[in-house]
Amino acid sequence: MNLTVFKIHEGLRALKVTVLHRQGGRWYSAEISLLCHGLMTEVSSHPSFPGYLVLFGHYTKEETLAAIMGGQAYSATPLIGVEDRRLPFRPGFI
Repeated sequence: MNLTVFKIHEGLRALKVTVLHRQGGRWYSAEISLLCHGLMTEVSSHPSFPGYLVLFGHYTKEETLAAIMGGQAYSATPLIGVEDRRLPFRPGFI
């Protein structure tokens, strides 16, 4: 493994993301747009997991609620690294 590949793998292990989960629900495009613009971050979704969003960076539930101006119930879980088992899918921004 060369040094460049090693640095990429190290970066993926240290990547900070926030997983938003809406139990039994789905995220609407307006909410995704508000999150992107309100938090100035990237948001990734997957059609097989409509109740999940992955945000680039760590955010609290309060920060995400402020960005979407309220909304339906959901949880916000900060994670480190793309190998975390709680990550429902590999985000498209990596």
